Amino acid sequence: MPRALLLPGITLVRLGVCVLLALVLQFGLATEVSTTTAERTDAVRQFYLPTRVITGLGCFSRIAEVVRDYGERTLFVCGQGSLRRSGALDQAVSDLQRAGIGTAVYDAVDGEPTLNMVQAAVDLARQEEVDVVIGIGGGSAMDVGKAAAALCTQEGRVQEYHRGRSLSGPGLPYVSVPTTAGTGSEVTNNAVLTDLERGVKKSMRGERLFPAAALVDPRLTVSLPPDITARSGADALCQAIESFVAIGAQPPSDGLAGEAIRLIGRSLVRAYEQGSDVDARSDMLYGSLLAGMAMTNTRLGGAHGVASPLGLGYHIPHGVVCGLLLPHVMEYSLEHGLAKYAKVARLLGVETQGLSAREAAQQAVIVVSRMMSRIGMPSHLSGFGVKREDLAGIIDQAVPSANLKNNPRPLGAEDLQIILERAL
Repeated sequence: MPRALLLPGITLVRLGVCVLLALVLQFGLATEVSTTTAERTDAVRQFYLPTRVITGLGCFSRIAEVVRDYGERTLFVCGQGSLRRSGALDQAVSDLQRAGIGTAVYDAVDGEPTLNMVQAAVDLARQEEVDVVIGIGGGSAMDVGKAAAALCTQEGRVQEYHRGRSLSGPGLPYVSVPTTAGTGSEVTNNAVLTDLERGVKKSMRGERLFPAAALVDPRLTVSLPPDITARSGADALCQAIESFVAIGAQPPSDGLAGEAIRLIGRSLVRAYEQGSDVDARSDMLYGSLLAGMAMTNTRLGGAHGVASPLGLGYHIPHGVVCGLLLPHVMEYSLEHGLAKYAKVARLLGVETQGLSAREAAQQAVIVVSRMMSRIGMPSHLSGFGVKREDLAGIIDQAVPSANLKNNPRPLGAEDLQIILERAL
């Protein structure tokens, strides 16, 4: 039965503790993952998640019921691949039309999301006079849909907002439907977009980019091929671990990220090797969801901090960059987060009794490295044409990333030089 992550009389707005309690009831979060007071800074933090989340096998069939709450004419934003081949998109369009909800489709999302894709979706949404946008697919489709929904009501061109112009008011309601277990974009407040004219890849971020609702149905991920399962799963694991150990971590995010690590850790290899295993697919999609909830409140760490220039400059899929770099960043950061990394090891199934904190933390690096190898992640940047003489330029582009400062061991240019040399 599809389930919304809601408690009676409680909404998911500005109530971080209630969000965590709802997730404990829904998913059985492990309470042992909370860190002690001594491990925390004295910073005051807020947990914020306004997105309504519907989960359950087959919950995608409720799309008309969900969308009806937000509007009467929709724009689907998606790619041209598996959704059409599987019939899922046609079925959703048919369901909406039977419910009296008009539909239009922008299906030109291909590869990494670009400003040109967003502008085309915005133009079509205005032309069709839609009042709700649905992003369905992987992170690219969801980010294009999310940005298009936010910008449909704004003056000017998409490029202006990517370059820093502020949104002047609310956008259209946006409903996200993930079909990969990776980005967590269905519940985050940012869209990672590339400006091809300037050669810049960065996020648009803000409260108005939060989806109004997310339909999270594991059945939509069963047909994913192994390579996409691997790279999206590597991204999800990286997001879960980086948000768990981040300087910006907090009690609600620890519960979310910790459970994400546990779910992804036990099922990533199984989903890769046995794609029809619905239990493994459920673990992966819900793990990705929980990691998204955590990271939108904590930010991420070193692997994500340097992922954009590597992905853009060398055409490396984002999840591949994250999976390749994650063990190196963990190893380099161990001494600055031993207790947290030791907990990561336990969440990944390592028996740490009798081990020192450092020995247990080291096991987390070993398990993650082995897992990446088992799902076919490359282990060297040089295989993508990255050379030692390229590193200075990559580092210059990466250093402004706020994620580097959020790493348990804050990273500067010299730190990145060491990490990237090890990853070559």
